[in-house]
Amino acid sequence: MQTATAQQIALLHHTLGLRVDQRGPYRNYFVAGPGHHDMPDLEALEKLGLMARGRPPAFCDQDSIMFMTTDAGRALALDTLPDPPKRTRYGEYLAEEGNCSFGEFLCGTRLPKLETQRDYRQVGGRWRYVYRHRMYRGAWDGVHGHYNEVQGEWASTKKAAKASYKAALKVHQQAQRAQAQEGQQQ
Repeated sequence: MQTATAQQIALLHHTLGLRVDQRGPYRNYFVAGPGHHDMPDLEALEKLGLMARGRPPAFCDQDSIMFMTTDAGRALALDTLPDPPKRTRYGEYLAEEGNCSFGEFLCGTRLPKLETQRDYRQVGGRWRYVYRHRMYRGAWDGVHGHYNEVQGEWASTKKAAKASYKAALKVHQQAQRAQAQEGQQQ
């Protein structure tokens, strides 16, 4: 028995409106006119009993042919649909109906924040605004309330503030690991 080629199966998917991310058929038609480049494959699918001919809609050229999948064609199309790819963290973020940024989605309340202060000082004989920045990660303690769990040093640029925060975070993580190992030894 002859089987459908990969191109013919792709035509079945297209006819039904199937994609890797659209697994439910939402249509069942393929309109092709005389000389259409897919006509040989559509006719081969018809001979295999996977497609059937119908009349084209009134708004189409009446020389065209409307092909529809049969039940066997629909079953083959659904069986050959590839498995969806594993959802990424960003895909999970897009699927969630939350009102947060991607960073907040990943880190929650542990997302670092940037603090900026502005001073008006005399620089080089002229009065100017001078900015300084610091990154920190806040935490909540039931006894003391909100506090800065990890914080970098004040810096004149955001880039330097981020580098300082990363260094402080690294020290904080090493201290937590050491504390966890000490707790396991006891």
